[in-house]
Amino acid sequence: MIAYFITAGSATLVTLLSCLWYFRRKAARIRLAHQQQVSELEDIAWRAQMNPHFLNNCLNSINAIINQHDKPLATHYVSNLSRLTRNILESSQERVITLADELDAVQQYVALERLRFGDGLLVNVSLASGVDPAHVMVPPLFIQPFIENAIVHGLLPRGTGGTVDIAISIQDGVLCCTVADDGIGREARNRIIRDNGFRKSMGIAITRKRIAHFNARHGCTLPFVIRDRMDAEGGVSGTVVEVQLALVNDT
Repeated sequence: MIAYFITAGSATLVTLLSCLWYFRRKAARIRLAHQQQVSELEDIAWRAQMNPHFLNNCLNSINAIINQHDKPLATHYVSNLSRLTRNILESSQERVITLADELDAVQQYVALERLRFGDGLLVNVSLASGVDPAHVMVPPLFIQPFIENAIVHGLLPRGTGGTVDIAISIQDGVLCCTVADDGIGREARNRIIRDNGFRKSMGIAITRKRIAHFNARHGCTLPFVIRDRMDAEGGVSGTVVEVQLALVNDT
């Protein structure tokens, strides 16, 4: 009789533990699904914030051209902006796009800025061997905000244009993107913002969150660095942004 109760009790305990394990795993799956849904909604919200930020700067550029009474240039600018806006709106509906599409949007954006800067603005894009932009997947608009920041806050205050270098490579299974400009540097930029009562750009903060979310979705926590660019004499000669992304292929 005692053996019977021991056996029955053991069976009951095993059943209870099995049920507890099952419901805990089910609850964990529900929590994970909920967290993924929240993250996706946050990502959509961040992309939605990015578009007005970008468009606001473009419209300011158009307004400046109109004030200069250059109607043909303003018309050309609006036409280019229309095409770029359409591409951005299409990309913003996607969680990821190809690196090729991202670089195409970058080239369109740079073409618009060259209407304002002329030949004084140089943007160089270099892809290391092994990077296939047609098959590497990235979050939409992850490069453009850094280029915009380099041009608007780094090069524009100089008044003479400048250069932005974009380098993309794969290192240790990670997609690395560097955006370097030869503008006025972070300290001078922050001083201008502070002295003139300007608001700090939200674009970079939003993009940093989107990059972190993209990496987390693929099980990575990777560094994000913004630092001064130094010349041979140890002086500040611009700003460098270093972004690392989980390497995701379309397969």
